[in-house]
Amino acid sequence: MTKDIPLCSDCVSLLQLIDGKERCPLCFSSHFCPLQNICAHCDHLVPSVNRMAASFDYDGPASTLVRKLKYGDATHLAEGLSAMMVAQLLALNWPIPEVIVPVPMSIARWIERGYNQSQLLSDSLGLILNVPVVDVLGRKSGDFSQAGLTRQQRMTLDGRSLYIKKSNMVTGKIILLVDDVLTTGSTMNRCAEVLWEESPLAIYGLAFCKAI
Repeated sequence: MTKDIPLCSDCVSLLQLIDGKERCPLCFSSHFCPLQNICAHCDHLVPSVNRMAASFDYDGPASTLVRKLKYGDATHLAEGLSAMMVAQLLALNWPIPEVIVPVPMSIARWIERGYNQSQLLSDSLGLILNVPVVDVLGRKSGDFSQAGLTRQQRMTLDGRSLYIKKSNMVTGKIILLVDDVLTTGSTMNRCAEVLWEESPLAIYGLAFCKAI
C-alpha cells in the first residue's frame, strides 16, 4: 500500500483504462456494437454532451478509490485519480479543453460532506493540463441524491435545480465537464443543457468511474 493510494501493487496493476472503442461515444455504455455509431438508447435520445467517458468501470480497485474519495474524506486521492482521467482523455484523443467545469453540489450537501469531490478532481485536472477551472454551475439546495434510483428515474430528472452562476465564462470554449461517477449520464446531460445556454464550442464529459 502506497502513501497516496490505499491499494497494494497487485490491485494497482488491475487498473486498466476502459477501451473507448468498445463503448458508445455518447453515453459510454457497454451495450454497444463497434459497427454502429451509437448505442440503441442514444439513437433514440441523443445526449447533450458531445462525448462522454470514464477511466474505469465502477468495480474492484477503481470503485474502492472513488468511494474513499467520495465518502471517506480521502481528499488527497483526487490528484492520483485525476491523473488517470487525463490518461483516458489522451487515449480517447479528445481535444485539450479550454475550461474545466465541475458537476456542482448543492450548498446543503456540501456542508454535510465538507467538499465537492468533482471540484477536487477538476482542480487537479486543471493543474495537470494547465487549464482554468470555472465554477460556473450552481445547484439549488433541496436537490436529492440519485443513489439508488433506477435508470428510468434518473433519465426523467429535470435540470431546473441547475443554474449558471456567472455568464460569459465558457462562451466559445471547449468545456470538459467533470464528475466522479458516471451512471446513466443524466446528470452530465442536465449540466450540459444548462451550459449550452452560454454558447460553448463543445462539451465533453469525463468521470473517473462508469457504473456497471
